[in-house]
Amino acid sequence: MTDTGTPRTRAIAEIQEAASAAATPEVIVLPTLSDAARRACQDTVRILAAAVTDRGVAHLALTGGSGGMALSEALAPLIAAQPEEVRRAIHLWFGDERFVPAGDPERNDLLATPLIAAGIRESQTHRLAAPNEVGGLDEATARMAHELMSAGVAHGGFDVVHVGLGPDAHVCSLFPGHPAALAVEAPAVAVRNSPKPPPERYSLTFDALQHAGRIMVVAGGEGKAEAVRLGLGAPDVLKAPASCCRGKQTTWYLDEQANALTTD
Repeated sequence: MTDTGTPRTRAIAEIQEAASAAATPEVIVLPTLSDAARRACQDTVRILAAAVTDRGVAHLALTGGSGGMALSEALAPLIAAQPEEVRRAIHLWFGDERFVPAGDPERNDLLATPLIAAGIRESQTHRLAAPNEVGGLDEATARMAHELMSAGVAHGGFDVVHVGLGPDAHVCSLFPGHPAALAVEAPAVAVRNSPKPPPERYSLTFDALQHAGRIMVVAGGEGKAEAVRLGLGAPDVLKAPASCCRGKQTTWYLDEQANALTTD
C-alpha cells in the first residue's frame, strides 16, 4: 500500500486491502437462525478442541445481539460435552462490550454465564472493566488492549471470533461512517457517540479481526438480508463494515431469510 494521503485515507485503504486479500468467505445457509447458530457452534467446538490439542489453549471471542444469544444457547451444551482439559483451556473474550455497570442487562458478557456453567473458567473470561472500576472508557479499553496483547491474541491469536450482523452492516461496535471503525493502531478501540445505545462501548478493531484464525458471521431474519448482501460484496468499510470483517478464514452462517438477497 502506498503511504500517501491523510491518516483516514490510509486507514480505509489498509482495512479494505486486507479484506480484499483475504480468502473468499464461505456461506452456509440453513432453514432457521437456530440451525445456523448450531452449525456454527459445532464448527467452533471442533476448532477449539483442535487448538487445545495443538497448543494447550484456545481463544474464542463472543458476540452480542440476536446472533450472540442464539450462539450462546447452542454452544453451552457442546462445551459441557467436551473433556475437562478442553473446557478448562478455553479463554473467552468479547468482540465488543457496552461500557455500563457489571450485571447490566445491556452487557454482552452476560452471554458467557451458560458457558461458565458448562465448565469454562471465570478466571479465563476476559470482561471489560465496569465504569466503577476504572477512570473512564479510555482506561477500560487500554486495559483490554493490554490483556489482548499479553495473551498473544491481538494479532492472530483468536482461534474463533463470533460476529453478529447489524441491519446497517455493522459488526462488533464498528458502525458505518463512525471514526472508530477506522482504528488501525491497536487491537481495541473506545467507541463514543455510538449510533446505537448505549453511547459508550469498546470494540475489537479490524486490526484484530482480520488476523483471526476463523471469523464466523451469524445472521438471521429478513431484516438482515440487505446487510448480508453488502457484507458479502466488495470491501467498503465506510458503507458496510461487515464487508471488511474477514479473517484467515471466514464463514457466514445464515438462515434462509437473511440469505434472500444474495446471488450465486
